[in-house]
Amino acid sequence: MRLSLFRRASLLAMSVSVLAVVVSPQLLARPSDRFSAPQAPSAAPVDSLPALLQRAEAGEAEAQYQVGLAFQFSIGTRRDDATARAWFAKAAAQDHPRALASLGFMQAVGAGGPADPVAAEQALRRAGERGEAAAWANLAELILAYRPAEQAQAMALLERAVAAGAMNARYRLGRFLIEGDLLPADLARGRALLDEAAAGGIPYAQAYLAYLILEGRNEVEAARGLALAQRAANAGLAEGVNELARYYLTGTGMTRDPKQAAVLFARAGELGEANGWFNLAQLQEDGVLGQPDLVQARQTALRAAQMGHVPAAAMVGRMLYRAEGGPRDRPGALPYLRVAAEAGSADAQNMLASLLFNGDGVPADQKTAMDWWEKAAAAGQGAAVNNFATYLASGRGRPADAVRARKLISAQAEQGYAPSQFRWALWQEQGWQGTPKDLPAAISWFRRAAENGHAAAAFKYAAYLEAGEGVPADPVAARRWYGAGAERGNADAQFQYARVLSAGDGGAADPAAAQRWLARAAAQGHPEALFVLGDMTFQGDGRPADPVQAWAYLRLAEEFGIAEAGGNRRYIESRLPPADLDRAAQTARRLAAAIKREREDE
Repeated sequence: MRLSLFRRASLLAMSVSVLAVVVSPQLLARPSDRFSAPQAPSAAPVDSLPALLQRAEAGEAEAQYQVGLAFQFSIGTRRDDATARAWFAKAAAQDHPRALASLGFMQAVGAGGPADPVAAEQALRRAGERGEAAAWANLAELILAYRPAEQAQAMALLERAVAAGAMNARYRLGRFLIEGDLLPADLARGRALLDEAAAGGIPYAQAYLAYLILEGRNEVEAARGLALAQRAANAGLAEGVNELARYYLTGTGMTRDPKQAAVLFARAGELGEANGWFNLAQLQEDGVLGQPDLVQARQTALRAAQMGHVPAAAMVGRMLYRAEGGPRDRPGALPYLRVAAEAGSADAQNMLASLLFNGDGVPADQKTAMDWWEKAAAAGQGAAVNNFATYLASGRGRPADAVRARKLISAQAEQGYAPSQFRWALWQEQGWQGTPKDLPAAISWFRRAAENGHAAAAFKYAAYLEAGEGVPADPVAARRWYGAGAERGNADAQFQYARVLSAGDGGAADPAAAQRWLARAAAQGHPEALFVLGDMTFQGDGRPADPVQAWAYLRLAEEFGIAEAGGNRRYIESRLPPADLDRAAQTARRLAAAIKREREDE
């Protein structure tokens, strides 16, 4: 049997292909922005619930309102929003101001029955006119939610509510002023209003101030921020629980405790705060609580995504797309990626475009895919720039415009994005789609991309250094760059690094290291690595002889295009008993499955 030889790196051009998609982790989200809910009474009603019910059924408006509160906040009875809403409606029919405000809130958010913005506006306006200042703030929210063009009226209502003493209006107006949203930013007044609202017992203001203090990394105010988060959490506000969890996670104002943070994030999620589930999913994915748990992270992110959380939708879409934490499900990923893409997530736009362009389990739509790539590219998403420019140059999904494509790729390469530097080098190396051939420039870009950590670029640069083509030959540097590409996971670099280590090119020979790198290349399905490893395993060269394993390696090398491997495999096969041949076939199937998983995870 003739032993196969390690082969030097080919300088034939690599194919120009779509790069792998990576979705960056999202930041822990800030508190939600929504209607200000009524606060639970500080004390139970003087009368027991049966006595209140008797008076309410007799038609007393205050008693009807108090019964509504009892069912809304579980005071002496179970929580029942529908019953609470019905009693508020009875009291509101008698123009009870607080009942009108509570009914308007429930109608606005759809608590205890369907949302009814028209009825909610009527109830809130009547409540405000009868002296319930907090109702003006929720009326402002209602207008912003349903008639955003009337934002000037909404801001005037907030100012009216502030002037009338409404604490919830101080929170809302203060937040607008802090964020410069709908109003010119006024940090001093915004902070003063938030401080008043927090002191006045508004949990939303307490949670938001806690958020601002944490984000500002203000050590002087750390203890106050923690206390505010605790007060908001104690009030049962989901956003407050989420903020308290963030204090535990970061160790701000206390000893860091990620496990308690996880407990609190879950509690926030159970209370209806999607950020809680999303934050917990990130901890599970990143292994903050121990080993990464992608299965649990995927399930937790799904809970947040189903609540309309956009970054969670992007996370779920990615995990379904890439088989992270469960089976690959690209059709299932489509709706989540679409939600995140439409909300402006450039990472989701890039992945959605890849899904639509390739028609992987969904109907192919290359025109729409190019539209999404263009949006993501405009936002600076690196992989999207590469993908959009590549297909723009070749005229797929869009009329060809090679000039624009070259401008996009070269500009992003100049900005230091390694995948674009590598792509631009390939275009110049190949003269691809009319790109002027310029080998010295291509080699220079391969070097720059390699220096920026690009594995395939390290392999290409090493190959030119070894061959002395376009640059002076430098076997020592070639070996170093093959090693860099190998460490970063490039199978071609791993195979060539194994070769130079075995031969002692560019440094001392290291047969043991060569064997390890050869095995790593083979595990990624590198055809020549499988071929060489098969022959070495049969001969017992540097490893125990194993004809069964050797047959499996050679079988895969043959399937992956190395014709010579077939002759060597048949030689081994002629000497294997039937039982060993069955084992060899099973081994080859296991190896093929492992290689398939490895390639899918790239």
